Amino acid sequence: MNSYLPKTTIALCSLFAISSCSVDEIESLVGGKQAHSLVADLSQATICEAYRVDDSYPEERKRAEEKTIHGFAILSGPSPMDVDSRKDLSRILTNSKTYVRHSIPTDCLFRPGIAFRFADGNAKVDLLVCFSCNELRYYLNGKQVGSSYFSPSKLGNLVKKLFPEDTKIQSIQ
Repeated sequence: MNSYLPKTTIALCSLFAISSCSVDEIESLVGGKQAHSLVADLSQATICEAYRVDDSYPEERKRAEEKTIHGFAILSGPSPMDVDSRKDLSRILTNSKTYVRHSIPTDCLFRPGIAFRFADGNAKVDLLVCFSCNELRYYLNGKQVGSSYFSPSKLGNLVKKLFPEDTKIQSIQ
C-alpha cells in the first residue's frame, strides 16, 4: 500500500505537468481577445503569411543590414498562405492539445525558424515558432504578449507543407 501512494502521486504530478490548456488559457497565451479572435479565424485575415527566419545561435547570425522579424533575420518569405493552410493553422493554434505546460522550463535558447504574420484592420499578430525547444511566442502590434510550449507534431507537418524545399524544415521531428 505504501508503494502505491508515491507512484500515484508521481503519475498525477506528471499528468498535470504535461496537460493541455483550457480555451481561456489559450486566449491568454496568444495575447488576449483581440489576438485570439484573429488567430481563431485566419480566413478573415487580410494578411496571412509564413516566413523562414534564421534559427542559428545569436553569435552565428549575420551582422549585415537584414530585414528581420523581432530581431530574427528573414531567410525567405513572405509566402502567402492558401485557404486550406489558414484553416489548418487556425485549428492547430486554437486546439488546447497544441499547448503544453511544463513544470520545468526547457533549457534551450529560443531560436525560431518559422514566423507567421496575421493582420486585419485592427491588429497585427506575429507568431514565432522554435522547433528546437518547442516554444511559441506571440506578438501583438509589435509587443510580445504571450508564449507557450507546444506539441510539435501537427504544426511541424503544416510547416513542412509550407516549406517543401527547405531541408532543415523537412528534418523537423
